[in-house]
Amino acid sequence: MAHSRIHDAELSEKVLELFRQQGYEGTSLSDLAAATGLEKASLYYRFPGGKKDMALAAAAHVGQWFEANIFTPLSETGSPSERIKTVARKLRAFYGDGAKPCVLDSLSLRGGPPELAAALTNAYKAWLESFALVARESGMTRRLAEERARQALIQIEGSLVLSRVTANRKIFLDTLSALPDLLTRT
Repeated sequence: MAHSRIHDAELSEKVLELFRQQGYEGTSLSDLAAATGLEKASLYYRFPGGKKDMALAAAAHVGQWFEANIFTPLSETGSPSERIKTVARKLRAFYGDGAKPCVLDSLSLRGGPPELAAALTNAYKAWLESFALVARESGMTRRLAEERARQALIQIEGSLVLSRVTANRKIFLDTLSALPDLLTRT
């Protein structure tokens, strides 16, 4: 194998990218070993529950990224519009300008364990809640803020799919550019 040692952060990133591209069902232990440069035995040492534990670690890695780059910036001071623009820039980088699939979507495909489904559901709820809170702060009613937050997630996820299918990243980039208006207009 290429390397026998890999730091936890690098390991999580490589596992995340593989699940992001292939989904839970489509990713084998051999794929994970090849992507990480570790023997299968080393993977089982790090993840005693095998692929299930690796998927949960990938979801946790995404959760940490979202906490640091989405939820925290949305809860900081400053205008709601500027905070949303900051988050849009971070989402642009995370999704490779629309070229990378959403790992939460990829991991939600059939075959994953119930713990993974629960983690993904919680991630989406936290994302909706964060968007709704900033929309409320901008002056929207609770109901309108929740509707706009849901619409923002639908547009982000949908534009990721369309951007990849059509090889037109502008679809995703336009969606991100429109987020401040969607989440701050009343």
